[in-house]
Amino acid sequence: MSEEDYPSLRILPSALAEGQGDRPFVAIVRNREELCRWLSDPLPGLKWLQVEGTLGDSDAWTEAAHTDSDVSLDVVLSDPAAEFSDLYKLVDTCAVHDCRVTILARPGLLKAVKLAAALALPVRILPGQPTAEVLAELKEVLDFYLHAPTVEAAVEFFHSLLAITYGADTGSLWMILEEDPAAFFQYDINGHARLPRSNAFECVEICAAEFVEHHLKSLVDQGGECATCPWQQSCRGYFKWPDSGYSCEGVKELFSIIQAAADEIGRDLAGGTLANR
Repeated sequence: MSEEDYPSLRILPSALAEGQGDRPFVAIVRNREELCRWLSDPLPGLKWLQVEGTLGDSDAWTEAAHTDSDVSLDVVLSDPAAEFSDLYKLVDTCAVHDCRVTILARPGLLKAVKLAAALALPVRILPGQPTAEVLAELKEVLDFYLHAPTVEAAVEFFHSLLAITYGADTGSLWMILEEDPAAFFQYDINGHARLPRSNAFECVEICAAEFVEHHLKSLVDQGGECATCPWQQSCRGYFKWPDSGYSCEGVKELFSIIQAAADEIGRDLAGGTLANR
């Protein structure tokens, strides 16, 4: 399938992004040289930089803090237990660039979210298909997000799921977390289009715009958990990819906590007694 078949925002490794010109794209940078190259001379179509594996490089962030461009940064923590303390290195950079922290849901998640919140940085948590250990930590993160008075910036995906209960049209988890190939399509280092959370090249037989709906329909037709799930519209099979046999028991507990929090906020609003978070 040609690139013209994918109307989405392209997310590409730095070397491939060089040829994008004014077409909308995100460049993935993995070292100081790539980071500073894009900050000093961004192409017109660049929407933001996805920064991977560079958080521990103090010199990279010193240089980034002294660039004049207004390029936004999405800093990825793939190992939050080991990397969370390096978030302090972003303080000066965030004074001149809009920054977000994307954290893969792995052990150490709670520490990373708490520090990001203390630095007033918005957070995107990529839950994937969390283990029981990580699900327990996700519940702690959710409790922190709902009740800690120090939280000022959004913590996704919790923020948007809470908004959905009040009628906000934020789309499903696929869109909230920027993993819906109808809007965000990823490429590997060889220029092959790949589906979300897939390391290998995928032979994509379905138009990107139809991937999520086809995936959900397949799950519902199988008569599994998704067929009767009360959060089907918000999730749309997100937690059933790539392993359709993944059990969503723990995930449903997260959704239930969010729903209960929304109900409580609704009661407080109705009674005019909404307290500070």
